[in-house]
Amino acid sequence: MAKETPVPQAPLDKAARLLLRELARDGRLSHRELATRTGLSLATVNRRMRAMESDGTIRGYAVLADPGRLGWTLTAVIGLRIEKGFVRAVHEAIAKDPRIFGVYDVTGEWDGLVLVRLRDRDDLDDLVKTTLSLAHIQRTNTMVVLKTVLERAVVGMPPS
Repeated sequence: MAKETPVPQAPLDKAARLLLRELARDGRLSHRELATRTGLSLATVNRRMRAMESDGTIRGYAVLADPGRLGWTLTAVIGLRIEKGFVRAVHEAIAKDPRIFGVYDVTGEWDGLVLVRLRDRDDLDDLVKTTLSLAHIQRTNTMVVLKTVLERAVVGMPPS
């Protein structure tokens, strides 16, 4: 059975953009502080925040922790070639591995790109021989990150 296509969301209005821009700068701001910084009333902030949480514009709140401090000392980007007809199933299966923090269905040479954080090379070896050896994965190409030049965990607002 095919998945339902989500209803396109209306573009964000100025108030929503103001609120999201401030939250991207500091996700711990109270509604009162958001009202002060945006010039919106507290009631408007309360209502708009509830609405954006309900409609999925705001998907959650999280701590942005340093991966190295958590024991993830190795990052890799892995291209996957997947047997035709099994792309979605493979993506969903590998997404369950806690070392994987991004799974992307892409165009081009690969059928998927996977972003992983690992403890060390032995952990990479285990990932390749377990999760990335699932049925229907025909080929992988692992690129170990030598240095992170830029990594943004918070989605910024596009220019108006």
